[in-house]
Amino acid sequence: MTTAPSADFVMERLQEEAIREFPGWAFERHQSGWTAVHDEVRLTRPSLAALRALLRVHRTTRSS
Repeated sequence: MTTAPSADFVMERLQEEAIREFPGWAFERHQSGWTAVHDEVRLTRPSLAALRALLRVHRTTRSS
């Protein structure tokens, strides 16, 4: 029988993916959600998935 990974392990892996996808951004987990920081830009969302989606839009907007 296999055991499921812990929630902390899963969140750590997702955070590692976010760091690889968005180099230069720092990700912090806190009570009210997640924050991404890059230089003076600070973005916060209730979930890491929502934060990553916002960063994708932010990246696309900045490159246009």
